[in-house]
Amino acid sequence: MPKITTLQPLDPLKVFLEYDTQYQVYVAQCLQTGHLVTADDPETAKEMITELLEDEVSLAVKNNDILSLLSNPAPMPLWFKFDLASKVKAVEHGRTIKISGVVPQDLRVLVGQDYRTVEVETEIRIATGKTTRTAA
Repeated sequence: MPKITTLQPLDPLKVFLEYDTQYQVYVAQCLQTGHLVTADDPETAKEMITELLEDEVSLAVKNNDILSLLSNPAPMPLWFKFDLASKVKAVEHGRTIKISGVVPQDLRVLVGQDYRTVEVETEIRIATGKTTRTAA
């Protein structure tokens, strides 16, 4: 199976993580897709959002439906928070998701080569905002 290193519009996927004092949970949300998870601790939230994005991106590629994956992005304030966190170097790099399987004809150009079966690796960057239960 050929290995392709990027799914261009989704590389990297950007996630913002912070503690929600109102609901007393950690919230991780993907900026591009709007997908959101909550957890009792930040590490679990990171693992959950990574797993969710891997499943959702795989399904979108399989169904030739990248547009619906990107149809409900996160609100603009989260984009600004991510940008601010990246300026103060509060962004975690190195998490990746792998999508493998048959790529529909329409998406073959998107993944960069004309292969029917591919493995795509996409980075997830997680920016961290408020991370303690006492954060205001």
